[in-house]
Amino acid sequence: MKAVGERNIAVSGSGRIAGGVYGTVRIAGAGRVVGDLTAEEFKSAGSAKVEGNLTAKKFEAAGSFKCEGDLEVVEGEAAGSVKVAGRVRAKELRLAGSVRAKGITGGYLRAGGALAVEENVEVETFRFGGAFEIGGLLSADRIEVELEGRSWAREIGGEQIVVRLSPKGLSGVLAQTLGLLFGKGSEKALKVETVEGDEIELEATEAKLVRGGRIKIGPGCRVERVEYTETLAVAKEAAVKEEVKG
Repeated sequence: MKAVGERNIAVSGSGRIAGGVYGTVRIAGAGRVVGDLTAEEFKSAGSAKVEGNLTAKKFEAAGSFKCEGDLEVVEGEAAGSVKVAGRVRAKELRLAGSVRAKGITGGYLRAGGALAVEENVEVETFRFGGAFEIGGLLSADRIEVELEGRSWAREIGGEQIVVRLSPKGLSGVLAQTLGLLFGKGSEKALKVETVEGDEIELEATEAKLVRGGRIKIGPGCRVERVEYTETLAVAKEAAVKEEVKG
């Protein structure tokens, strides 16, 4: 990605950067990028806004970050408030705080806090703690969720799917963030239309259909129909209307 003679640029305090191709871009304070930006490394602390697409090998953001286009990174990490009007593509991405995006695709995604995605989340590994709202499909080979608030997805699919209640209580900041994003109420529960995978273990989940090989329906679950090919275990504190072995 990096070309010979590429320049580095830094903003300290308040300033703007013209879009283009850079080596390292650093923003400390309030910075605005006008146009599409391609960088070897992008780092921001404070408030950063990209008025276009951002492509970077390494991405780090602390505080408030907004991107009006797509965000594409090889390795990324953000803490605070992240808003991407377009889609996020990343080989490895770690997020903490409040995150909004149109869609997310990539390899490894670890997130904690509040996640709101308009369309699909399609990654290889999805590890999450907090509350999420996914308008379409959540798909990954391995899905691990610790519920800390009310969550929703249309469909969930993968090889191994584990949804558990988090032993932690909601912090004041997280509870406030979840309330702003998803409305009042901090119940730890997941609502989904369909869950499908090879191995499925659920807690506090309301679903129309759960389909898989080896399935455990844990406490707090309400499922209309379970279709399984190998084993099914249903906790006493769970409710399943229909069980079908195929």
